[in-house]
Amino acid sequence: MLLLAACLTLSGASLAASWPAPIQALTARGITIRSTMPAPAGFKGYVGDFHGRALPVYLLPDGKHTMIGNLFDANGQDLTGAAFAANSTPKLTQSTWDELRKADWIAEGSKSAKRIVYVFTDTECPYCHRLWHAIRPQVKAGKVQVRYLLVAVIKPQSMPRAASVLDAKDPIATFTRNESDFRNSPVPLARQIPAATREKINANNNLMDQLGISGTPGVMYKDAQGKVHKIV
Repeated sequence: MLLLAACLTLSGASLAASWPAPIQALTARGITIRSTMPAPAGFKGYVGDFHGRALPVYLLPDGKHTMIGNLFDANGQDLTGAAFAANSTPKLTQSTWDELRKADWIAEGSKSAKRIVYVFTDTECPYCHRLWHAIRPQVKAGKVQVRYLLVAVIKPQSMPRAASVLDAKDPIATFTRNESDFRNSPVPLARQIPAATREKINANNNLMDQLGISGTPGVMYKDAQGKVHKIV
């Protein structure tokens, strides 16, 4: 992972040096340019990244100014959406599945379940709670094993609550307690978070960003043909 990250950093740095000056200047605003994308005549299109969020970026025809956002024609047709989606969405492959398998997660359900589902979840997320509740029958029936990757993206208490879950003697039982009484969780917030635990949660946050998942819950699964899918 460290070698891959280093290679991507070097690759990104070399690419950045080739961007036009107005595009390079966006780095001062915290925007990193990932790649190019098709654009209407006269414009140059790019995929930017701002704190893990993908953004469409354009160099205007004068070559001196940039804009962030979607372009529309005189009829109101979106000229950005399709190209942006095609170039900003990470390709989901077997290596994606391998990354998930190697990540830090807690599992609920039978090891022999025919289907494995990975879920990026925040202990404070009401939609994550609804998914947890909805999938319980399949888990209890032994049909699905759910592997929860705890992230901290919703509220300040997300990180300390996730830490309490991960550092508990029985993490999945503690997670279940949190979800069973979601509105008044009996799981206390960790007063001190070990560096290793914080690193695990941050690694899940980063993986979620890399996969283009902008909110929780984020669901990853394989279909009958073995193709990896994502639901956000």
